[in-house]
Amino acid sequence: MNFKISKKEFLDALSLSSRAISSTTPLPSLSGIKITVNTDSLELVSSDSNISIQTAIKKGEENALIIEETGEIVLDARYILEIVRKIDSDMINVETIDGTLVKIYGGNSEFKVNGMEAFEYPAISFDINEENSFKIKTAVFEEVIDQTSFACSDKETRPVLTGVNLKAGSGKLHANATDSYRLASKTLDIDSDIFFEVTVPSKYLNEVCHAIVNEEEVTIAIDNQKISFLFGDSIIETRLLDDEFPDIARLIPLSFGQKLTVSAKELSRAVDRASFIKTDGKNTIKMSIDGEKIELTSTNQTMLSSFERIAVISYEGSPLEISCSGKYLQDALKAIDGEVVTINFSGELKPMVIKKEGDDSLIQLISPVRTYR
Repeated sequence: MNFKISKKEFLDALSLSSRAISSTTPLPSLSGIKITVNTDSLELVSSDSNISIQTAIKKGEENALIIEETGEIVLDARYILEIVRKIDSDMINVETIDGTLVKIYGGNSEFKVNGMEAFEYPAISFDINEENSFKIKTAVFEEVIDQTSFACSDKETRPVLTGVNLKAGSGKLHANATDSYRLASKTLDIDSDIFFEVTVPSKYLNEVCHAIVNEEEVTIAIDNQKISFLFGDSIIETRLLDDEFPDIARLIPLSFGQKLTVSAKELSRAVDRASFIKTDGKNTIKMSIDGEKIELTSTNQTMLSSFERIAVISYEGSPLEISCSGKYLQDALKAIDGEVVTINFSGELKPMVIKKEGDDSLIQLISPVRTYR
């Protein structure tokens, strides 16, 4: 194996590959990146058994990659990434000099690192089911994940709730996330009649979003055991969560008794000011709402308290007192990202539904908290 490559191209590919590296893997080979040098390309593969990444750098007119000898090897991700980052040269040379001993050099720097034989690396299939795939704009996909993934559970007691449920059919894509106390649901049009329902771990979806920032479009392909994301010359595939996702339709109230329209910015600022007051690590805010104003109060056992009053744009229904998590309300308002929001209520102990005014594509639902003060 012997090749010369642009430092920038190599570092970008290594940085992407490192997203699939786990420091706690039981297999020594999975702490490394498998590097395969073909006659016309350089291919990098990494995996932690749950998420796998394949990326390639192809020979082109810019001479960013010059291949002298083909071959393959596995190099520890920590070392190779740090070595390439520290070499002060626009081009980097990589060559095998004795078995699995690899020399990496450029400018006035030279490093030698021991690798592993490529056959020690687990076989990973990046087969794509093209018949069960669709394309989506990167910016749209990132927005969908940003608006939903925060509502996933961070506890492993119910693993399926740590993922975002993606459901497609009739030209629509529905993304849903819940931790059983709140729900984020986004619906959008897609240019495909594909039908599927899968639940993907939220942490891997966030990794995908970080990886595709410089791409205009991403292709998503689904099969029974994995979901794959194709962009540029790279593929990220991740496992799916097996358990059945909750029926979202049963969680959203069908009728409401009160409807509040309010400035999202004013409400968000008021909630933020009150949210530092916590009891047992939780910040509960009580809202008293009528046709003119919202009064927000928060207190804890040390008798620290806060009071906020903001005007409403409009309010329909009888006066209401309801309590909820300040963090959950703040997260929902941030995800909606609108100037004006509507909040629908069905009573003080029923979930509240928050939407951007005039937009039903994104729903944020929060369960209230029972208080005794």
